[in-house]
Amino acid sequence: MSSNTMISLRPENVIRQLPWRLGSKAALGFILILAIFSLVGWLYLTNASTVTATSYRIDELRFELDQVRNQNATLILEIAELEALDRVEARASELGYGPATEIQYLTVDNYPASTEPVEAAAQVVYIENSVDDYIDDVEQPSWWQEKLDMMAAWLEGRELEPLTQ
Repeated sequence: MSSNTMISLRPENVIRQLPWRLGSKAALGFILILAIFSLVGWLYLTNASTVTATSYRIDELRFELDQVRNQNATLILEIAELEALDRVEARASELGYGPATEIQYLTVDNYPASTEPVEAAAQVVYIENSVDDYIDDVEQPSWWQEKLDMMAAWLEGRELEPLTQ
């Protein structure tokens, strides 16, 4: 017997001689575990990417909101300056308007007058009757219903004759 053993370096011989050779079930399990880890990693990276993109979008929108708030504050200041009484009076005088010097009062026949005295300096007019007192004279439900029917007919594209003329 010879002590010299010949080792063949051909691939098929090398694979047969490896001590950690895997069986088909073990290789399938290893591939399955590798696929699961890859899937979990892909899901994590996708989620992290979405969160980061959303965070950047929120920062952009907050910056835009701050700009709009600054523009609103500028416009409010400009409105306040334009509504200042001194400026309004100056602009009115530029346009030829001035304080009223001659006041004329019109009388209306059968208008209900107030029983309370009116101060001449204050020029306040008291009206006791409200609009509701005059609306009661009109047959409101039928009139309103007629108008609604006419609007519905118009929207539907058909002609409808008014009930009252």
